[in-house]
Amino acid sequence: MSQGIYPCTAADPMGQGPQDGLLGSGELPWPGTVAARAFPSTMNIGGIYTANDMDAAEFLIAELTAEQSDLSAEEAEDYALKLAELLGKMARAGRVSADKLLVLKKKAESIPVVGPVLFSTANLPGTLAGVGGALHAGSMGTKVENLLDLTPETKKQLKQWAASRGKAGSVSPRRAFRGRIKLVRVGGNLFFEIPANAKANIYRVNGNLVNGAIRLAAYDTARALRKVAHVDNGGYGSKGAGKFISSGKVGAALAFGPQLAMDVSSSSSVDEFLRKSAYSQPANAAAYASGVIIGMIGGPAIVVIVASLVVGAAIQFTLSDDATGWGTDLGDYLTGKD
Repeated sequence: MSQGIYPCTAADPMGQGPQDGLLGSGELPWPGTVAARAFPSTMNIGGIYTANDMDAAEFLIAELTAEQSDLSAEEAEDYALKLAELLGKMARAGRVSADKLLVLKKKAESIPVVGPVLFSTANLPGTLAGVGGALHAGSMGTKVENLLDLTPETKKQLKQWAASRGKAGSVSPRRAFRGRIKLVRVGGNLFFEIPANAKANIYRVNGNLVNGAIRLAAYDTARALRKVAHVDNGGYGSKGAGKFISSGKVGAALAFGPQLAMDVSSSSSVDEFLRKSAYSQPANAAAYASGVIIGMIGGPAIVVIVASLVVGAAIQFTLSDDATGWGTDLGDYLTGKD
């Protein structure tokens, strides 16, 4: 029998001899078992991670230039607009060097289809202005309840009634508002007709331009009050920054100015300048005209601005040599080559 000294344990309180466990014999588990304990087979690393503007722009460019991309047309459009927003943001902030921004711009310009028409030197100023206008117009959106010409107490009563209607103890709207809010029937459906405040006349509610009063569906008033109303395109261009961004002079300068400057700087004579402009400006003119027409149709400002950007880019690509070559054909006609 061994004469070793053994420690006292719960299994061997007197320390009389070896026990299975602490000092006794045992078996090691299989290596795979040990590995599974140290490195779980199901690790969840999904989540939301922060990214700086430069990394986000590089990611968007990589997604848009991928040969086999799973992006839908809507997602690609959204990514392109986000990229333009990031480029403008970095240029304004000044934290990224001019050399890095130039490299990033060249990568963006190499994106198939949308790159040349959105991020080329001649088109980038207009793209940035358009995206900036869309962001500004979107930031002016507000809840419908903020457009109502009601006292805080009456507005509170309206929201309480909308939340409790149909429940035990709820009262009729006639009793709740005592004629301050009218209940009208339009097209067989009931609506609350509520006076609108002064700022509401540049907004659209349920697709309609506000004109003195706002009509909210009586069957789902609570949700109607929470909906976001967007500023109308006409109202957006009537005052403040929107008036400057959407003015015809600014639009024309952004549409033709950059290319005009490039043609002037690269021409040695008036004839050469006119010849270059005959090839470079027709696509800009067509895109600008489409924006004017879309603006005349009307609608929420953010929708009109984005639609003008998308349609203008589509027209420029269609006229390019990568698509139909019609722009070159028109240039040949204007210069008398045909």
